Amino acid sequence: MRLRSGPLALAALALTSLATMSVASGADTMIKDAPGTVQNVIDQGIAIDFAATPNARAGEPVAFDFHFSDTASGTALAGVRPAAWLSRRRAGNAAPDCKRQVATFLGGDLFNRADVDLNAYFVLSLNDDNSISVGDPLFGFGGSQLLAMLMLPSPGADWALSADQTALFVSLPESNEVAVADTRRWTIVKHIASGPHPRQLLVLGERVVVSDDEGLTVIDTTSFVATHVRVGTASAMAPSDDSGNVFATSGHSVVRVELRKARVVERIELDAAIDLLAYSNAAKAVYAVESTSGHALALDTRSAKVTARFDVQPGAAQIRFAPDGRHALLANPLRNVVQVLDAASNRIVQNADIADAPDRVSFSDLVAYVHRRGSETVTMIPLEQIGRDGQSINVADFPAGQHALGTGTTADSIVSAPEGPSVLVANPDDKMVYLYKEGMAAPAGGFNTGGRRPRAALVVDHGLRELSRGHYSTTVPVRDAGTYDVALFLDAPRVVACFKITVDARAPALDKRRTRVVAVDPPQNLAIGAPARLQFALTDADHGERRSADDIRALVFEAPGVWQQRVTAQQSADGHYEVDFVPPEAGTYYVWIESESLGLDRSNSQFSVYQAN
Repeated sequence: MRLRSGPLALAALALTSLATMSVASGADTMIKDAPGTVQNVIDQGIAIDFAATPNARAGEPVAFDFHFSDTASGTALAGVRPAAWLSRRRAGNAAPDCKRQVATFLGGDLFNRADVDLNAYFVLSLNDDNSISVGDPLFGFGGSQLLAMLMLPSPGADWALSADQTALFVSLPESNEVAVADTRRWTIVKHIASGPHPRQLLVLGERVVVSDDEGLTVIDTTSFVATHVRVGTASAMAPSDDSGNVFATSGHSVVRVELRKARVVERIELDAAIDLLAYSNAAKAVYAVESTSGHALALDTRSAKVTARFDVQPGAAQIRFAPDGRHALLANPLRNVVQVLDAASNRIVQNADIADAPDRVSFSDLVAYVHRRGSETVTMIPLEQIGRDGQSINVADFPAGQHALGTGTTADSIVSAPEGPSVLVANPDDKMVYLYKEGMAAPAGGFNTGGRRPRAALVVDHGLRELSRGHYSTTVPVRDAGTYDVALFLDAPRVVACFKITVDARAPALDKRRTRVVAVDPPQNLAIGAPARLQFALTDADHGERRSADDIRALVFEAPGVWQQRVTAQQSADGHYEVDFVPPEAGTYYVWIESESLGLDRSNSQFSVYQAN
């Protein structure tokens, strides 16, 4: 959804009033419009380098990259908060006035909208049927619209985004699988088999970890290869702070699983069947709770020893640590209380009486939001008040609709929104997702989920993000071919710059014939550290005719490790395609042949397996 934040709205007013404001324009004069070249402008002592995907085609994702640096020192500039838009020139039109164009986009003129908004984000709701609603509210929630509806084989339980937010993973307990959605095109692109009844999802680096009735399923977010770790029913998971390990319950024990090798490296036997877990990065400990009895303990992740035992009130539904990593909140719908745990002393130091079955907690940087099953109101606890031993907690609340919020799912129904200190709240019976801005008495607006009952909410942010210091990037599809002006605005220091890109016409329709990939004379074993040459034959699956193309590459992936490599396949004299790579260590290697023109995407089901030793 495209929302105007307060700072941008104020910036629009300032921009329109500063008639003499400096503008760095690359359009037509300063920038060469050659595919793949970097376009440069300098203004206010700030150097801006811009590049987009070379030879971009209509309807395909285009990457936009901006680099900001100080011209005096050459230092990359972090935290500059850029905003950018694309507007397509009509036939015969010259480049528009850059400053006026930016002022129009900042002001949110409904009749002069950008053709592509590089600051967009979207609101998703996981509904209680087998659907996901994708919302695109325009200029605030008052003009919201339903952008897409994703249909699943069965209702989802939990979901998680890949690190770059281009893939959405959804656990489907009734289907025993994980669905993968492309968040650029809003389509379901993959179904990955898991163990029985998959539930909780965690994204740890380049992997998604799923708990199920037989243990964990570890999925690589690039290749979608799944590896199963069988430890027994995993009712709860908690990550470590290095993304390399995950802790999971297994009956009367907690296991630590190393994700790179997808194996259990430690099993800690306990005297209770744990059903709640949380990791404290401040204490370097996993906190385990047996909710029925209220028994709790702390496990040191370095020594694998129980370092503390204490009691909480029976009936807790969740334990979750605040951003400081030291204080955890335990939401207890049975006792109508939220307890505060201090990981420094391993004690419950505060209790907040909250009516109507508080069962889940979400955090912003300043506030803990408490979801209550039996009420339409959300309780807010200022984080500055938690951890004060023995002191009472002052709470506030706001209404999030007309009906009680009800029992949710594994996923959060209260999540942070990108625009300032605010949250989104899913209300199933209202069939709405509400936006609440901190400090207000009521929601600022809402998104209608298309008649579906939302049980969880999620934000997919397609706006410019800082990938490294001074480097901001996003990738979005550009629907129409033509010449586009790229307008950029920095609030502090205040700079306006314009660039130009050309998007070519849509590529010709792909050849729809099915392609078969067959390994030719595959070696029985590969030698570690030695070059390996693999050969593949590509043929028409129906008639056996040989096929060829100019875009044939290979993805080589070590499972279940993190090593992977993409290489260009070379055609040999006999018409086969050859792939060269060096296996870095002993293990199992999967090789996929990719070719967009031949219909072989990276998630195709044809792959070859090799062993290196």
